[in-house]
Amino acid sequence: MAQKRTGWLAALIIASVASGLAGTYSGPAAAQSGEEELGPIFLISLGGKLYDDLWVVTELPPPDGANSAYPAIPEIPDRDTWRCVSCHGWDYKGSDGERGVAVPDLKAPGLTALAGTDPERIIELIRAPGHPFPSDKLPDLAGELIAAFISGGQRNMADFSGGDPEAGRGIFEGACTNCHQIDGRRYLRGEPGDRSSLGWVVRNRPAQSLHKILNGVPAAEMLSLHFMPDWQIADLLSYVATLDRPKP
Repeated sequence: MAQKRTGWLAALIIASVASGLAGTYSGPAAAQSGEEELGPIFLISLGGKLYDDLWVVTELPPPDGANSAYPAIPEIPDRDTWRCVSCHGWDYKGSDGERGVAVPDLKAPGLTALAGTDPERIIELIRAPGHPFPSDKLPDLAGELIAAFISGGQRNMADFSGGDPEAGRGIFEGACTNCHQIDGRRYLRGEPGDRSSLGWVVRNRPAQSLHKILNGVPAAEMLSLHFMPDWQIADLLSYVATLDRPKP
């Protein structure tokens, strides 16, 4: 049975047939006949958005009810228990990372050991019976893109420390202020518990900030900065962390 795909992801899938979308890695649905290909930065960033919120990106309905593997928390909507990030975390360490602090009763494996793994093997793990996620809800291409992200898109916050906030200011003013204003307090599509302040999010939820800066925000007109070198991302994070600080 053909799986339902809608919205702009459907347009992307149609484009993939014409342009060889998955030619940059050996995913099973890779189209090999196109003369032009979308590059790895685009594919990994899109996979990062799907990892963040599959349902927003694909416009598909999540499974009914809450994920039984996720602890019952009244503040967490049922749909969010079916997001990859809700279990495996913004730092990709599962219960051993920030998820273990945010959701103490959660038991979820980390993904960091899968960095560099063949995406086909990761797809097998995603669709394995022991994984508490219904395979029939995951479109093939979405699965391939998530696998590509897990293999090639995981980044460690420790690699982005020691940035220069003065250098980061120029990046922020050139790439971010048009939407977020000079103080970083506008148009913030955040997560539960976030404040409407980029400075607060970077200081208090650094791994979440890094993931969204590198990969963008699902269904939002936000740049994916995965193309920038690490030192510039570190500069940007250092500057944003200075914004909207509490007054003494």
